[in-house]
Amino acid sequence: MKVNVVAIMIAAVCVLAALLCSCAAEAEPSADPGGVQSAEPSAENPFNYEGPPDVLGSMGHGIDLPDGGESVVTYDGGELKLPYYVTGSGSGKNIGLLVYMNGVPQPYRIDGEGEYAYMHIFDLQNDDEKYRFDLSFVPAAGSAGETVRATIASIYYPQFKPDMVNSSGYGFYQGAASAGYDIIFKADPPEDGAYVSADVLLENVAVSNELMTEEFIERNLESGGLTSGGQSPLDRLDTEVLTFISYDGEKVYDNLDMTGRDTVRVAFELCGVPGTTLQVSFYANHAPLGDGTADCWEITLEKGKVARVEADVRVSELGDITTFYAAAVSGGGRSEFIKSSSLAFVRQSGSGADVSAPPAEASPSGTPLDLADVMDGSVRALWYGEGSEILIRKTDGLCLYDLASGMVIAEGSLPELTGAEYFPTEGGFCAVGEAASGGAASVALGEGARGETVCVFLDSTLAETDRFALTDPTGEGRHIMSYAVSPDGRHVAFSIMDGGIYLLARDGGEAALLRTVDAGHREENGGLTLVTNMWFGEDSSRVIFAGGSCFGSVGIDGSGFACASFEDFDAQGAVGYAGGKLFFNENFFVASGAMAIADMNDLSYTVFGHSAQEGRGDLYVSRDGEYFVTTAYDGGLTVRIYGAEDDSLRLEYTITDDDSAVFGGAPNVVLMDDLELCLVKLGGYADVPARVVTLSFE
Repeated sequence: MKVNVVAIMIAAVCVLAALLCSCAAEAEPSADPGGVQSAEPSAENPFNYEGPPDVLGSMGHGIDLPDGGESVVTYDGGELKLPYYVTGSGSGKNIGLLVYMNGVPQPYRIDGEGEYAYMHIFDLQNDDEKYRFDLSFVPAAGSAGETVRATIASIYYPQFKPDMVNSSGYGFYQGAASAGYDIIFKADPPEDGAYVSADVLLENVAVSNELMTEEFIERNLESGGLTSGGQSPLDRLDTEVLTFISYDGEKVYDNLDMTGRDTVRVAFELCGVPGTTLQVSFYANHAPLGDGTADCWEITLEKGKVARVEADVRVSELGDITTFYAAAVSGGGRSEFIKSSSLAFVRQSGSGADVSAPPAEASPSGTPLDLADVMDGSVRALWYGEGSEILIRKTDGLCLYDLASGMVIAEGSLPELTGAEYFPTEGGFCAVGEAASGGAASVALGEGARGETVCVFLDSTLAETDRFALTDPTGEGRHIMSYAVSPDGRHVAFSIMDGGIYLLARDGGEAALLRTVDAGHREENGGLTLVTNMWFGEDSSRVIFAGGSCFGSVGIDGSGFACASFEDFDAQGAVGYAGGKLFFNENFFVASGAMAIADMNDLSYTVFGHSAQEGRGDLYVSRDGEYFVTTAYDGGLTVRIYGAEDDSLRLEYTITDDDSAVFGGAPNVVLMDDLELCLVKLGGYADVPARVVTLSFE
């Protein structure tokens, strides 16, 4: 058996935790690394990390056999003691382990002592030091003569629970990494093994495997244009297992108010590699839930079908804040551990926030305006254009609309791109996204193969004029991290991982290296190790960049490089640039309400503070940089508009809707400085119609 270990890196630039196969580098755990079934929310901020600006932390774990190589794990009866280690750095030193035998949740204890539990937490003290111990357990699956797959998964910062007042939900951030090991059974486990009963909080459990419907494909596999490695979700069904979770039939991304409710219907759907067999479990505070007869349910995936495990969860018996998620784990062969995003079940009897507080009154100037038929339910995104114009992306095409005159300027077809971002240029736009299919690109760069980042230029009529692909100039195929198009439409700047900032002229030629940016050049680059956001200055002569807490600019000829960083502000990242100012939101988990504005002429900055419900990422910049907008969801979407010079509140208005589904995705906000108009798009994803609210704040 080849020993495999796993590590997880928590990167600010990726937002989602990226899994890496790696050995991590003896640290002390907390005094009591026991189970967390009744753990209180951690007062510690899991993203408060003082290391490199592009990496918040890392964690790793693996089997710890003496030879560290080809070794065999055998079970000879009684309690198995599996030598193991965990390690972490930065904000990744709070680690919880889940153990499975052939996909069945496995209670365990540490070094043969203490209580058995499904998860134990390791609160490590030192960076990058291994803490060694034994995972001690009586196997929950297996018998003499069998080889059983043990899957061990680490959960990032399991002790943290959002209080929903001072911090938001954790969602994607509570990532996981898993490793698998084959264990050869030479004896049967004792029948009275160390079994920990699951909390019986599930009712009406149903397991099904049904034909994949067109509605399922459109809702989960085609909407949003999400891709991985150049493949859409529908393309990946033969090679990956994809999962989707819903609550009472709705997708929920942050928290779910359970006040006054008895149950919620949770459905975990899986599709993908035919023949894959998985055990599905539902978790509350990192312990599996049962229905009195089982605490996991087996499904086998079939081509063209969707496997579903659903149940009513008795939320009335849970505490004020509960971490909930589903997990699917395979048995033999390669280990497969799939976890849904963590969700906070919140009840308002104690520490939960009042998520149904009445909406604020609109100021007189905040009365929504009607933009008639152009802002119908087919709107998918809004982008800034020139002057008072905005570009509207709909399900079936593009529309250029002038807010000042109320007239449609042009209409056109959607470029064959997924996840496209639109940049205004002289005489038109440039759309940058992944090529949805092979297509004609420039002669110099060849065709835009599926998965490549492609620039498509549109004229004032929204007709395509030319296109070309962005590729790694080194020929190593490294990932393109960010890009920007100059206002004059003559250049495209982009950055690559472990490479630098490049400039490509629209009229052809090789991409020019403006600045090498990687860990080896960190000191000379003022702490910058990765560029995650880019813009052009208003006169197209310099490239504005940001990465983590670093920000700066460089001329398009490579001259005048300057970089600075924050000393008293915990930045999540830059969200926009306009009017010579770069706007930063706050680390999502700090939630102090702060945001920062950097002056890109002298690299000075100002930090503004707002209410605790703001500053967590819902920050938007006006077209010319004179204003910024924050949004906060609290039963309705409260929109606040501030002046960028003095942080003065210009408007506060709460948008309500009888259909809560319109609040399921992030809003799309554009604000026109001269017209003093703010447009907020809600909904407009999957099968949820869009609603565009236009607010005047004159």
